[in-house]
Amino acid sequence: MEVNEKCLKLLEQYEIEVTGTRRGRGSYICETNLGKKLLADYTGSEKRLRFVNSVLQELQKRDYAYADLVMENREGHLICTDRDENSCVLKDWHEGRECDTRNPQDIEQAVHCLAGLHRRLCLPALLSQMDETFCAQELGAEMERHNRELHKIYSFIRKRKQKNEFEILFLKYYTMFFEQAKEALEYLKNSGYDRLRERCIAGGQLCHGNYNQHNIWFQGKHQVFAGNFERCRFDVPLTDLYQFLRKIMEKQDWNPDIGHHILKWYDHERPLGCEGWEYMYARLLYPEKFWKLANQYYGQNKACTPWRNAEKLKTLIQQQNARNSFLKSLE
Repeated sequence: MEVNEKCLKLLEQYEIEVTGTRRGRGSYICETNLGKKLLADYTGSEKRLRFVNSVLQELQKRDYAYADLVMENREGHLICTDRDENSCVLKDWHEGRECDTRNPQDIEQAVHCLAGLHRRLCLPALLSQMDETFCAQELGAEMERHNRELHKIYSFIRKRKQKNEFEILFLKYYTMFFEQAKEALEYLKNSGYDRLRERCIAGGQLCHGNYNQHNIWFQGKHQVFAGNFERCRFDVPLTDLYQFLRKIMEKQDWNPDIGHHILKWYDHERPLGCEGWEYMYARLLYPEKFWKLANQYYGQNKACTPWRNAEKLKTLIQQQNARNSFLKSLE
């Protein structure tokens, strides 16, 4: 079946008139009588989509004009399937260019957008829908789990007789990163994180859950918005700020100026407070990128780790001094 024909077959499941389609990144952008839509693959549950739509509907009530609501098909479902049983969704779409991680103006506007989003994402009315799948894991428990995984991977690699480049690098720098992981966990336990988390969740505070440059778009010079809320959940909203800041810092070789500016811009609109600063320090101190690379390695065929993982680990190691200097400036 032609790719475009497959797209049109899926669209037939909706009460909609399609006037044109074109390929997007891993998706189809559709011109319809109900406005621009995006047809994209989806791997989650219908229950989560219902929750995300509830969040987006609340955002619309708070003047958020770019909510990418998922549309029901003719049978009233939010998920449609093709003949190969692949799941897809059709949602409202607002096109724009992605946030440029090298452009200070883009970065600043993205931070302001995030602060405004967090103000709107205080939604106590949705607490009745909260269950464990819509609430983030407690951060200390997450760090402890990651530390156990790192130790398991370390033990596995040590026993291998022939080691590839990634494995040699991992063993050489494991102790340095693992000590930081333990230090971050200990710092978190002695901080005000528990109070901060309890207060945020009790107040119905949500975070976007995947706030990075690929989910931030610009229309013109000053219209900036976020989409793809599929990972939104009840949590400390500073999780979004941490994720965005870490991504930008990795792209900018941990330039301290841009890091301090990001924190200052957000703090100006939504003061972090003592507990917020402690939270950000604990998150930044934890070597999450090291854990991610190790986890990717362990989930692949151990005998043929892609060279790309080794290259990413080299970059991480090269940036470590700059990262440590930035962390020192936050103490």
